[in-house]
Amino acid sequence: MTPRHVRALRGTAAAWVATVIAATAHTLGGGGAPSPAFVTAVGILAAPFAVALIGRRLSAWRIGVTVLASQAMFHVAFAVTADADPAALHGHHVTHLGGDLSAVVVPDTPMLAAHVLAALATLAGLYGGERMLRALGRGIRSLFSRLRGVALRAPLPRFVPPPAGSVLAAARIVLSDVSRRGPPALV
Repeated sequence: MTPRHVRALRGTAAAWVATVIAATAHTLGGGGAPSPAFVTAVGILAAPFAVALIGRRLSAWRIGVTVLASQAMFHVAFAVTADADPAALHGHHVTHLGGDLSAVVVPDTPMLAAHVLAALATLAGLYGGERMLRALGRGIRSLFSRLRGVALRAPLPRFVPPPAGSVLAAARIVLSDVSRRGPPALV
């Protein structure tokens, strides 16, 4: 994979993992559960921003900034669209777009704690997970390189010319114009 592909994969994975964990944290923090379609839409919209923020190399602080920004963005998106889902109970917000927008967007203490814990869990999972996958890949590559040196190579088949008499008999059969093939005798 090229560094560009790795960056895109890392950013997209960060966006989707952060989206799902943010939705879970938002629900556990006292907000209503967002619909799966809304979580999907937020994940799709967050992926380009996460790719831009994540950087070219694995870095804990870049992943941390990406995850914190995504947690804030997801909370705002979930809070502002609270009235779009009538089944959602957003009791942690003071008003719903009727009054001061800061009252909708600023989380209370349990919601803030849930989002911070979700950000820490996401950071640990993404950073540790990528390091683990890289170590696993290096181990598999080294195992295959060792096996390549140990594997016995099959000897190449030797070319043995056929005896001269059998070649002439085969040539006579192939070059013969007599064909014994035809319709059955009793038709």
